[in-house]
Amino acid sequence: MKKPNIGLIDTGTSNIKSVYYALKEVGGNVKLILNNDQTKENLDAIVVPGIGSFKFVIDKLKKERLDKFILESIEKKKPSLFICVGLQILFSESEEFGKNKGLNIFKGKVIRIKQEKNGSKKRQIPFIGWNKILKKKECKILKNIKNENFFYFTHSFHANPEDTKIISSEVNYDNYKYCASVSDRNIFATQFHPEKSAKQGIQLYKNFIKLI
Repeated sequence: MKKPNIGLIDTGTSNIKSVYYALKEVGGNVKLILNNDQTKENLDAIVVPGIGSFKFVIDKLKKERLDKFILESIEKKKPSLFICVGLQILFSESEEFGKNKGLNIFKGKVIRIKQEKNGSKKRQIPFIGWNKILKKKECKILKNIKNENFFYFTHSFHANPEDTKIISSEVNYDNYKYCASVSDRNIFATQFHPEKSAKQGIQLYKNFIKLI
């Protein structure tokens, strides 16, 4: 069986190698896409990873004209996976380091995890560590992944979608519940890092490969 050609978008962030190797492990033929000049390659799907700030990633994509390529890939109904900050840039805007506009594929804002809680204690931000996801709907990317399986998170901001129907899972961080993943048509996105999430993370990548 022919391996699918997956375009891994370089967002200038540090975890791209771990995503690359995870996709290779599950049978993908991975091509690193550094700029718009490479987007003429025959790609069956795209993956947009990310660790870092919303503004840095969106500015990097615009500089290399990869923002337009992402929009075109989605329009062509190619399976598309977005990870961490990759998920966040799908939304209208972020309040991280001032107001910054996203790709506006989904309506909604990216907001800071609420630090204050009842009493004198505060939530630790950024949140770094394992937490269980709570499934909100049936989603092909979460097939064969049990409800309340643990995934690895590292972030200070999260998406707040206007349309809650796109939310495929949530996470509860110290009694603060927010969006952990979204799915809509050919678009799948996770706030957590599947490539850092052991067997269940590899299962998610396998599910993605099967959709291509």
